[in-house]
Amino acid sequence: MSSSRRVPQRAALLAIGDEVLRGEISNTNDAFIAERLFELGFEIAEQVVVSDDPQAIRAALVRLRAEMDIIVSTGGLGPTEDDRTVDTVAELLATGTHADEPSLEAMKKRFATHGFEMTPNNLRQVRVPNGAEALLNAAGIAPGFAVQLGGAEAIFLPGVPREMEKIFIDEVLPRLTRRLADIGGPPPAVRTWHLYGMGESHIDHRLAGILNGIEGATLHFRTSAPVNHVKLVVRQGDAEAAKAVVDKVDAEIRKRIGPGIYGVDGETFVGAVAKALRAQEATLAFAESCTGGLAGELITTEAGASNFFRGSVVAYANDVKTGVLGVKPETIADFGAVSEPAAREMAEGVKRVCGSSVAVAITGVAGPEGGAPDKPVGTVCFAICGPGTTRTSTKLFAGTRERVRMAAAYYALDLARRYFDTRKR
Repeated sequence: MSSSRRVPQRAALLAIGDEVLRGEISNTNDAFIAERLFELGFEIAEQVVVSDDPQAIRAALVRLRAEMDIIVSTGGLGPTEDDRTVDTVAELLATGTHADEPSLEAMKKRFATHGFEMTPNNLRQVRVPNGAEALLNAAGIAPGFAVQLGGAEAIFLPGVPREMEKIFIDEVLPRLTRRLADIGGPPPAVRTWHLYGMGESHIDHRLAGILNGIEGATLHFRTSAPVNHVKLVVRQGDAEAAKAVVDKVDAEIRKRIGPGIYGVDGETFVGAVAKALRAQEATLAFAESCTGGLAGELITTEAGASNFFRGSVVAYANDVKTGVLGVKPETIADFGAVSEPAAREMAEGVKRVCGSSVAVAITGVAGPEGGAPDKPVGTVCFAICGPGTTRTSTKLFAGTRERVRMAAAYYALDLARRYFDTRKR
């Protein structure tokens, strides 16, 4: 295997479908595919969206096959008349189509199991061009397929995200990994750090110059509010040397960013909260007003949340705050429902009601109306109580109602994540 750094292969993503072109559905498929191709070591050279018109599909494929090493296409493999990808590719190859036998048998078995009647157009879904290699669809009916188009290896996948992702992980990733191994040279070493509590510009400022003197390394920033992601890509001829660079940069990033890093690579924000609670054998409850149960919804996306999450009380109305959580009517009268004193009593009340070891309260003005000069839209008060002293805080979040609610829910989760660390200081 060559020790020199490999020139990245060029990859293009082709999304086929009128509904994608018109913006009726979000093109999440390309985001999923591009991220994984990039981490394998491909250069994502282009993303193209075309209609279901066979001429548009053909024109895109003719151009891309002359410019790319890899084409990954999604869409147009369904049972309806406007699903034309298979026929267009077959025409381009000057060949016919045939039913992929394993896919046909799997479809018959699936329909029989669920008592579905097979219609003639269902047979369209299991066709592939003659000479193509079928890619098993373990999550649906239509198989993907791979063919050689000029100088490019072209891979065609269903447009349904669940099916596309399953075929991509099971069939395409191993295929492309083998391709890169045959070409020679290791894939890039990649690590992604996930951060909360800092804006992108502040992160960039803190990391300025961190790659000075390091050859073949690039840093990439991505915001998905209210969290941020920093990705390091190291392309060097030796895999061990690349990994050593990643580890060195990792240590420096942690020194510069500190506890704002909640995870790396596949770790999630909610997973980090769960990890912190499990480490202390702690249980959690929420008292939610303006977030309307959103914090509880987020925490229960974590598998096994029942081991540490006791529940949420959505105390939207003031009489629920007083009647269920025990907030004193005079507290609301004197300070208002959106206040740190009210949040304090909400947290202490939900801790008592749910029997948790840690409880967080959220009460605020999500907007777009309801603000006041001293409490503008975006004002949210928090409280967290546990084995120690109850702590309160107030934040002012910007943006739409949904952005304020999401930001408040994340801040509440982060209070729980860092509760035991801050108690030590």
